Amino acid sequence: MSEKLQELKALRGRMEKELRENILNYWIKYTIQPGGKGFYGAVDLSNKPVEGADKTCVVNTRILWTFAEAALVCGDKKYSEVADLAFQMVAENFLDNQHGGFFMSITDDNQISNDIKHTYAQAFGIYALAKYFELRKDEKAASLMRHTFELLEEKAKDKNGPGYFEGFSRDWKPIENNRMADDNEPKSMNTHLHVLEGYAGLYKVWKDEKVKTRLSELLNIFMDRVVRDSGHFGIFFDENFQEVEASKGTCSFGHDIEGSWLVWEASEILGDKKILDRLQPIVTKIVDSIEQVAVDKNGGLFLESRRYGSHVRTNKHWWPQAETVVGFMNAYQLVGDEKYLDTMLQTWSFIDENLVDHEGGEWFTKLNRLGKPYLVEPADDPSPFYRNDRKVDPWKGPYHNGRMCMEMIRRIDAVIKT
Repeated sequence: MSEKLQELKALRGRMEKELRENILNYWIKYTIQPGGKGFYGAVDLSNKPVEGADKTCVVNTRILWTFAEAALVCGDKKYSEVADLAFQMVAENFLDNQHGGFFMSITDDNQISNDIKHTYAQAFGIYALAKYFELRKDEKAASLMRHTFELLEEKAKDKNGPGYFEGFSRDWKPIENNRMADDNEPKSMNTHLHVLEGYAGLYKVWKDEKVKTRLSELLNIFMDRVVRDSGHFGIFFDENFQEVEASKGTCSFGHDIEGSWLVWEASEILGDKKILDRLQPIVTKIVDSIEQVAVDKNGGLFLESRRYGSHVRTNKHWWPQAETVVGFMNAYQLVGDEKYLDTMLQTWSFIDENLVDHEGGEWFTKLNRLGKPYLVEPADDPSPFYRNDRKVDPWKGPYHNGRMCMEMIRRIDAVIKT
């Protein structure tokens, strides 16, 4: 066995240990509320629940996906049981039985907190339900994932142009002030990336022709409209799916590298050779662009750039690091160039040395460029999404790092077998 294959074999063992002992064990030990109430909305750096923190649909569907996938990968009953609890939360507490779809958030005692319907959250619902159906073959999950797909097609799909609109009231009336965009643009790359992800997971378990058509359309949207000539993703778009001027000077490196492998995975699930042939050089271009401008020579991925690259934010958040590992491994599998493997290994070393909390469990949220964790949430500069002083947060779940471990287990097994 070559030296590189030996490294990969050792890494596979490390990934399984990280998944089981550090990530999943943490979520089982510290995030499950007593009395079957679900999962705490937030947990601090001392692994204590944050009283009164809301629970979000995004994190709860990500918990469902992660533990269902872990049960499939590891064959461990305790992961199936956590997936069952997460499914109960999604199907009973987040589901709007009156108007359909999933609420954005609920309180710590499972009452409605924010009743808007965001396409992003519905997409994660589909993604998680499809994975749970893959695990349990549960007909309630099957019915709910199909109904949510049809609801998105009816309410969120742009009937006059490409893609999906972002935000809606509880009864599915379009709204403008809850879009996942800086200036409330009607369409975003981030939402479409996760609709693509959800529809790919859905088509994997339900070979419906309409799902197939929509998945193909989404892949073409990414190839034709989202990926810029530079290889980076556009961020925010108008109703005609043209990138708005204010968005053009920004690159979100984490979304670029995450998207590079998600679009490839979706195209493999779709199985359209024309799309696969067209997409492969695009994927390589995305990864090469990231390598050139976003990978720190000392390890880790910078967060983003603004002002057309003149201002790089060098913080290293947890989720882009996880996606960098998978993205560069995927590029290595596609073209066989060991430079991608080297970047993947360097990124994992950076994660293992700096981001993993080997004493308290799970991962820190953000690091500075040198790998030092930010542990305090500054009053004069609060984080717009996930806080520095928490391990679990309304936007921080087990999905990015847990999925990284499971993807790497599968991918290393595939490389070693060949």
